[in-house]
Amino acid sequence: MRFPRLSIPFVLVGVVLPALAEEGGWDERLARTLSGRLAEAEAELGRVEEELPGLPGLPADDQGGTGGFASLHPQAVPKKAGDHAVSLVFEKEARVGMVALVPARRYEVDGLDPQFGMPDAFKLELLDEKGAVVKVVANEHGLWSDPVRAGHPFVYELAEPVVAWGMRIVAGRLALDSDVSDSYVHAWAEAMVFDGEENVARRATVKVAGSMSPASPWHWRNEFLLDGQTPLGLPEVVDGEHRNVGWISNGRARALDAAWLELDLGESREFDGLKLFPAKRPTADLPSGFGFPKQLRISVSDQRGGREATGRIVLESGKLGNPGHNPFYLPLERTRGRFVRIEATELWKEFESYPAFFALSEIQVLDGAGNVALGAAVRSPDGMGNVVAPGSRYWSAVSLCDGFGPEGKLVSRREWLKLLDRRLELETKRHELEQEVRDIIYGWRRMGFTVVALLGAAGAFVLIALPLRYRVRERRELGKVRERIAGDLHDEVGSNLGSIQMFADLAEGRSGPSEELKRIQRIAAETVSAVRDIVWLLRPGGDHRIGTVEHLRETSSIMLEPMKWEFTANEEAWQGELSDEQNRHLFLFFREALHNILRHASATEVTVRVDQDEESFHLVIADNGCGIDEKRMARKSTLRALRQRVAALEATMDVETASGEGTVLDLRIPLAVKKKRRRKS
Repeated sequence: MRFPRLSIPFVLVGVVLPALAEEGGWDERLARTLSGRLAEAEAELGRVEEELPGLPGLPADDQGGTGGFASLHPQAVPKKAGDHAVSLVFEKEARVGMVALVPARRYEVDGLDPQFGMPDAFKLELLDEKGAVVKVVANEHGLWSDPVRAGHPFVYELAEPVVAWGMRIVAGRLALDSDVSDSYVHAWAEAMVFDGEENVARRATVKVAGSMSPASPWHWRNEFLLDGQTPLGLPEVVDGEHRNVGWISNGRARALDAAWLELDLGESREFDGLKLFPAKRPTADLPSGFGFPKQLRISVSDQRGGREATGRIVLESGKLGNPGHNPFYLPLERTRGRFVRIEATELWKEFESYPAFFALSEIQVLDGAGNVALGAAVRSPDGMGNVVAPGSRYWSAVSLCDGFGPEGKLVSRREWLKLLDRRLELETKRHELEQEVRDIIYGWRRMGFTVVALLGAAGAFVLIALPLRYRVRERRELGKVRERIAGDLHDEVGSNLGSIQMFADLAEGRSGPSEELKRIQRIAAETVSAVRDIVWLLRPGGDHRIGTVEHLRETSSIMLEPMKWEFTANEEAWQGELSDEQNRHLFLFFREALHNILRHASATEVTVRVDQDEESFHLVIADNGCGIDEKRMARKSTLRALRQRVAALEATMDVETASGEGTVLDLRIPLAVKKKRRRKS
């Protein structure tokens, strides 16, 4: 922005100085006063934020179902065309109007990878009957540097439908698979090709050349690329408040105790398929699709069924896989009837002490793409009364044909994917606008520094003093926040977890030991230990804080309670103290090592020894478990989480182990400056 030469002193005195004199955020105030574009960008940002809540989002938790397609390759970049390609051959000619690719997910030690195996570049081509390219739908590059995508599907709507017999995904540069150190992975969760509302890819054939399949066929398989299961959940959109989450039967003691329900379509209707929507899991320890049946019998009649199923059987399924939180499509021979009876002849039951249920969130009876069951009446011998579900919502048979899933209104896959793509568009625009706002403020900050520098020593003092004051205040506020969080965790969460342990002990004393109570006690004890670690690290100073070694010993007493254990330390270690950053990585190393012993070692005895001298902090953890064989130790993925902590500590770790001979972990942390603290009595 340019000012007339004579107006510069007035600008400095009347605009710049008051903006600088205000406490905090002077650069933003200066930009807001002098830049018209900042207000425009913030208004656009407001409109984006207003639209986003009405769009479907990406789930962060595991939605179950299959993983999708994955192939391993010996090099990151293909040596010749087609080395990293995967092709779909359609069952018949299709008029393709939209194509979508859903990135695969994998949950690792470091958390969720929302686009596992996604190449940095790929080309999407539609093919004719002879395999020749009829249209290049997309040519993507630089995907790994995209700061917004993070698992969003790729959605391409064509301006005009294109007649095609197949599709090919030609991948460019691939990433190294962290589980297979010498192979590069190409993976997708799902590919969808739409002719109108129909996904013609569901009946296609997958062809892959020159690759090796991963060692997890139950999760990765070529045909899983077209099975309709994605990590994105059900195709739901926000549509007002919805209190019904689905229907659930009474609990069954055995998996073979059948459950059924019957839909009344109101009149005899023709249809050629069913789509079943799994219920949302009521507790976090159950898998997605927990109430989806393993076997089904579908029968159709023009008269209501009695105690036994009546009418002709149109489907007798074999074993069904758990689709997780994905719609499950059952194609039928074209049939007619008024009453559709769905009988679960075998229920999902993975836990001996947990009952089996038949649960769904929605049922659609399909005539082509149309749902003739919308608003249908539902009856079941399990009763029609409402049952309270988590979040003060209800399990009710009414919700099975109301057009809603557990979180919102159900829409077609095509419409849902377009809305997800709109979310990505808006999130990208939001990121760009936020960056533009930061750049505008930064630009005026630099101008403010230049202007104030011309004012002399007084201006320079203000420019120095204000940022220092801001940082001191932020540090003080940060310290208050840390102390408040630590106090809340200790007083509220710690107290509640302690109560859970106490009530579990009381319940065990009254009714006798059980697997569930022991599990509650163990999880509560481990969570108490984790909360103590967080509180300990949030309070870096003060006499109330116990030493590093004493904290390790208390962690051992909680986590190793089920087995025989011994903890020793020399006097130097009891008095020593590591830095906050070293403590954080040391505790994570220690907890991971003990978790490995509890989960994998089958040990009965554990010895922990801590020694410290002027040069190093020395930790040794030994168990008498099954040990690790030589072949497994040679893999880079073995003890990877521990090695990452060792690298962060700039330490060394020796591992002594053999199959059947236990394991010894020997960790040495170098000490640049020796620190002492008084041991608490």
